[in-house]
This record gives sequence, structure tokens and C-alpha cells, in this order.
Amino acid sequence: MTIWISFIIFVTILLALDLLVFNRNAHVISTKEATKYTILWVSIALAFTGVIYLIYNGSYIANPEGLSANKASIKYITGYLIELSLSIDNIFVIAIIFKSFAIEQRYQHRVLFWGIVGALIFRAAMIFFGVALIREIDWMTYIFGAFLLYTAFKMLVSKDDDFNPKESVIYKLARRWFPVTDRIEGQDLFIRKMGEINSDSTFFSLNRN
Repeated sequence: MTIWISFIIFVTILLALDLLVFNRNAHVISTKEATKYTILWVSIALAFTGVIYLIYNGSYIANPEGLSANKASIKYITGYLIELSLSIDNIFVIAIIFKSFAIEQRYQHRVLFWGIVGALIFRAAMIFFGVALIREIDWMTYIFGAFLLYTAFKMLVSKDDDFNPKESVIYKLARRWFPVTDRIEGQDLFIRKMGEINSDSTFFSLNRN
């Protein structure tokens, strides 16, 4: 348990540095700056391989598969590189979202940041409840497998060029049931308009991320 708590604290510190130190003020991120931070984060992720090795070498966490420190490190690097390669497609989708909602470049980092935080929380919840369901219901693995196949099929046949966030069901329902404005005022996800709190385009682009 200590290992997991330490890991969560470590990730939280990195996220806080990114939001409150490196990108505290809204600004257009240059190619040079983006390259510098990309190298930094990728280096940290790859350096974490050493932590994986030490954890498995010292048997600090449960290891039901009996993985050696070397195999655990290789699995981590393999998983990271696969995830990195699969995420490249997201760049084009995110670019379309920002263009559709007319998000200024200086505000795009803040939207991406909170989108990533939301994705981390959502995935953690899915893993937690998913594992609990699989332990209780054996055939639940088939349900999850079918869902993954369906998602893969949609990714295969969908075309990013035809994607329009404003035509999504979520966006249309939100506009029908919640106060929404197309105005963007700074980095805030919500703005007060005539005494009423409205969500703006940055909030919807965040949710689509």
C-alpha cells in the first residue's frame, strides 16, 4: 500500500509542477518549449523503469505472476511505448476539437491539463471497479472484451476528418439542459453571465478530450 500511496503523491507533485510552476500563466507554447517538456516527461517515464526494477527486485508489492525484476521492467517499457504510439492519433482529434471550439493557443494547455487529470481519475475508477467486477463475476471478462472489440472497430472505421464535436450527442444534450455560452473569457471553464453561471467552450473541449 505504501508503494501505491508514494506513486500517487509522486504523480500529484508532477502535475502540480506542470500546472502551477511550468505553465502558471497562460501563454502560447513554442515548438522549442514543447520539445523541451516532451523530452523531460518522456525521460521521467523511462527513468521510472528503474523504480519498477527495484520494486520487483525487493518484492515490495504483490507479485502473483512471479515476474522477475527484468521481466517486469521490460513489460513496463513495452506498455509505455505502446501507449505512447497509440496516443499519437489523439493529437489529430484534439486539434480538431480545439479548432471546432475556437480555443486560443494560449489556453489550450490548461484544457489539456484538466482533460488529462479527468482521464486519470476516470481510468483509475474503471480499473478499480473493473477488477472488482471480474473477481465477483467471471464472465464479466467477456463483456469487457466485447466492449474493447467494439471500440477498436469504431476507431478502425471512423474518420477524424469527418469528426465534429458540436454534432456529438453529449454537446447537444448539454446545450439543451444546461446554460452554455460560446464566449471564452480567459482560462476559466465557467463564466457568470447575467447572474447565471454558464459553461463555455473550454469546458466542452475538455470533456471531449
